[in-house]
Amino acid sequence: METFLLNLLKTSLLGSLAILAMLVLKPLWRERYRAKTRCWLWLALAVFLLLPVDFSVKNAPVQAAPPKDYTLFVGTDKTTIQSTDNLFGDMAERSGQSPAQVRDTIIQRPVTNPEQKMTRYIPVTTILFYGYLAGAAAFLLYQGISYAHFRRTVRRWKRDVARADYASLLSDTARDLGVSAPEMIVCEAISTPAVTGLLRPRLLLPHEHYDVQELRYILRHELCHLKRRDMLLKLVLLAANAMHWFNPVVYLMLRQADEDIELACDSAATDGLELPERAAYSRTLLAAVQSSVRALPATTCFGGTVERLKRRITNVLGAQKKRGLGVVALVLALTLTAGCAVSWGERAQKNDDPFADKSYTVDTLLYEAPGFTDGFTDGAYPTFRTATNPAGEKYVTMFNDLGYALIYGPMEEYKLEKQSFYALFGNTRDASPVDDLMQHNKSAWTGYCEEAKDSQPYQAYLLEQEDGTIYLGLSADYAEDGSECFCMVYRLNEQINPIYASMDDYAAACVEDLKKGTMTYSVSENNEYASRSIEDTVADVRVTQLEQGDSLGNLSPDGTVLELWYFQYEMKPTNEAGVEIEPVGGQYVTDDGYLRESWTHYLTVLHYTSGEKTGYQVIGTYTGNDGLWYNGCNYSGEEKYYLHDFYIDYAGLDLPKMFIPNLLNAATDGYGRANQCEARLISGDGSYYFYAPITAWACNPGTEFWYSRYDTGSYFNAKKLEQSLDEAKAEWESTGAKAEKTDAGWRFVTHEGMSNTIVTLFDAPDGTCYEVTTHWTFDGSTEENQWGWNRDRAVEGEAVILQAMVNSFRTSKILPTTDPVLDDPAFKADLQLATNGGASWMYLSKNSAAVSDCNMRNVTPTVKLDECSYALLNEEFTPDDGKQTLTLWLSNNDSSHLAFYEGTNVMLYQRDDARYYKVSNFGDYATLYDAMLAWFNSAQSGTEPSDASSTTTTNAVSRDSLIKAADSYVDLGGYLWYTAGGKFCRWREGGSVETVCDLPLDYDTPVSASLSTQDNRILMNYHIGGATMGSFITDLYDTDGKKLSSINGYNAIAISGDIIVMTDHFMPTPNNMSISYDCGKTFTEFGDKDWFYGSALTEDGTYVTSVSSSLEIRDGYVYTTAVYDINHEKSDDPLVTHAVRISIKTGAQEILD
Repeated sequence: METFLLNLLKTSLLGSLAILAMLVLKPLWRERYRAKTRCWLWLALAVFLLLPVDFSVKNAPVQAAPPKDYTLFVGTDKTTIQSTDNLFGDMAERSGQSPAQVRDTIIQRPVTNPEQKMTRYIPVTTILFYGYLAGAAAFLLYQGISYAHFRRTVRRWKRDVARADYASLLSDTARDLGVSAPEMIVCEAISTPAVTGLLRPRLLLPHEHYDVQELRYILRHELCHLKRRDMLLKLVLLAANAMHWFNPVVYLMLRQADEDIELACDSAATDGLELPERAAYSRTLLAAVQSSVRALPATTCFGGTVERLKRRITNVLGAQKKRGLGVVALVLALTLTAGCAVSWGERAQKNDDPFADKSYTVDTLLYEAPGFTDGFTDGAYPTFRTATNPAGEKYVTMFNDLGYALIYGPMEEYKLEKQSFYALFGNTRDASPVDDLMQHNKSAWTGYCEEAKDSQPYQAYLLEQEDGTIYLGLSADYAEDGSECFCMVYRLNEQINPIYASMDDYAAACVEDLKKGTMTYSVSENNEYASRSIEDTVADVRVTQLEQGDSLGNLSPDGTVLELWYFQYEMKPTNEAGVEIEPVGGQYVTDDGYLRESWTHYLTVLHYTSGEKTGYQVIGTYTGNDGLWYNGCNYSGEEKYYLHDFYIDYAGLDLPKMFIPNLLNAATDGYGRANQCEARLISGDGSYYFYAPITAWACNPGTEFWYSRYDTGSYFNAKKLEQSLDEAKAEWESTGAKAEKTDAGWRFVTHEGMSNTIVTLFDAPDGTCYEVTTHWTFDGSTEENQWGWNRDRAVEGEAVILQAMVNSFRTSKILPTTDPVLDDPAFKADLQLATNGGASWMYLSKNSAAVSDCNMRNVTPTVKLDECSYALLNEEFTPDDGKQTLTLWLSNNDSSHLAFYEGTNVMLYQRDDARYYKVSNFGDYATLYDAMLAWFNSAQSGTEPSDASSTTTTNAVSRDSLIKAADSYVDLGGYLWYTAGGKFCRWREGGSVETVCDLPLDYDTPVSASLSTQDNRILMNYHIGGATMGSFITDLYDTDGKKLSSINGYNAIAISGDIIVMTDHFMPTPNNMSISYDCGKTFTEFGDKDWFYGSALTEDGTYVTSVSSSLEIRDGYVYTTAVYDINHEKSDDPLVTHAVRISIKTGAQEILD
């Protein structure tokens, strides 16, 4: 398909160049060479265009880059799985639901209409191909219809030739030219003589008024068309036009070819005639002049337009011209040469670079050191990923299925030398494949892994062989003498991770693979529980979870998003023996015999959202039952950080990770035990970062002051100095402290002994510096608590941690954004919303008690929150007692709100979870809280905010003040429900105001709504739209503020419990009443279809007046008025309005008057 389109495009372009060259040079060759020669040229070009094949030579000198191939999603991001036993087993059968409904219930992704939720992954190439076929078919259909219409016209208006001399002349002329005489008929619907038909040609005359001489010339011309087989030539040209219907140059070729065919036929018809006869022939042509000429398939016309006839007469009366076969040969040779010299370059030309972002699996364990146990020898081999980062550094990453990764690199080129390479195979080199590897090696690289532990290989060797095979050797100090040697050598296979149109497609593919394999389960034997394992074939698999957990942008390439998906399934064994399956290790057996594991498959997905390809590519999997782990760190609840750290390893990016498993590199604590310390990245304002322990250390909010939670007095503090490194160094030296040079700056030991303080200065990129202070103190105690804890021994370990924190401190601005959380699109969008008119309501509270509140709409903010700087706080913030809090709610209906705390620059952002930020760059206010308070005060006073303010408002929220401001209110369920300021709110004594919803807008203005209660529900009634075409709407709310339903477009309505009856709003129409039994979710017709309900009608001649009447539900009936046959379709009797009641249970109607 793609090859055909590319060859078609190439043929069309080369053919167009040849055609344009001929047309540009037309004034030169038209006067020199015969039209017959040009016809041969057009035929050759038409045949060339009809053969879209690649005849370019190998390694053609011109390699044109093919257009990029893109893909489109047609439908939604879900695919209906047709086979119930593929994905959901017989669950669909037992539930009575469709497979799509079962799936959506399981994976908790609501679908409005599952039957329409179809996803198709269609390359643009496919769309273009079928679009091309459609265009060609339309062209041929148009030509066929035109020809059929012409033949039908001929059949309708044809008659036999009445003059005998016409038939005699036709026979004589045909004999002279050596062709068979066609059938000659008269058709008065045509305006010029013509020949039509390929297999059974007919000669058409428009009338029988030609004299013998004129007819003789006409017959010679048309019979020459048959002799030259011009109908066949025109069909070949038409076929070329159909194949290249999109190319306007081909249409120009057909137009010129049609003229040249007539010129060549004129030359053949006048061949051998003297000049007087040629002049007579020309006069006959002049008599056949037409205003326009329309080309038809397999049809020739004697006449033509004035301009074309001028050229034909010039051709007839002109001198003899050259044959010009050499010109034809030259043009064809040049066209074919161009076709041979030009070829399409490969779209995805194979990249021989083994570091070109490739994934590899183990094909063969080629070598393993004797006695070495790597944990992978039972077949669960690791996978490998190679990558080249933007700096050109090459890396190899090894992944295992336990969530660990080791990164080797940067990889440096390595020359295989016999002695050193032999040494890597230790004492077994004679039996090793070393000779073969060396003999056929093309290139080699080696790299070191800093994160490798004592039991792990620390050096990797990647070998590319002459045949393209890739080998990877991992080495460490495993030789008997302690020297480096290979512990294993793998032969690798490149792994192509497929791209799926949807994650449902991925799940379906996994299910199919699982069904082809086997499964193991336990059974009891000899009264011993689960004492025997059985390996069995798989009867069915069904998915129990497939949902997206989180996503991360701005790290992977443009047009992609990193996503984390949760995937679970359960399997049903064939179990032909019918034994009872015993669950073990967290397993669960369902009632219908499926075995469910407690494992979750965490899928790391690269989602291609735009570009040459779109879809989902699974680039990493981890299976676990105790949360998400990676590289020894637990990322449960920190999924964005996991995506960040995983992709850094996957793509070989030179960026710091958010979590590291060991800050101390296997140092020991004061007890002599391994002091492994998991740490997280602290990135400050983005101009520095360091790592801090996840446990046992805390930070003062808004600072970088970290202290021990064991109250030992140990601390780490980092602060920026507004002076240069040299100035800070000189200031410390002036105190008598001695400077020690470090890689990043200077180090000062100010106190040493029982009390220790070390200050380290770091150079900053902006000409300033950072001062990092660490402190720890011993008290000489030897006492231990009941758990054996001793303070001084603990401080020894803390001193090591503090030094490790200092060693991790960096001031270069490495991260493009300081924290993946700050890249959260929702966070950025909410900050922009708060700044640009999306602030809804702000509440002032103290010790969680409401003080005051205010509508913030259309109030100019004091601070543009989307332009401030944010640093994520790593400890939960607790405001001081007695301090006030401002809470800002946004108008996005997503429960997003911001909170600001008195005396601080801390902001809480609450959406799906709560995050605290230290905010800077908010203007001249003393604190961020002061800036927000100024905004709040300006909203209450109705004035523009001042530059600085610290005035607080203490007006308490009271029932009287709310009722006074309310447009409508009711009491229900212990709450005051009211509408005010375009909002529907509720409030209870001692609590804060809660916004239930924003009122709908009617022409940009909130509607005027009235509240009422009925059956322990709140009814909100309002009108929206114009007086004539508008609608009455009633919204029903439960006492918890949940909206139950919304009913609109009614004339009258009655509600009783879950039963709602309404009449239509529009002009009087029979059968206008409907009823709902589920509180307005669905309605059905109600009452007699021949009656009109809910209004009293009076008829005055041709006019009918309608007056609305009541609609009431009581005693199991609906009471209202009704009028029979309002359109007089059954009788002409005057209209009568009756009082009626209709049974809610049966629908039976009774007339009450």
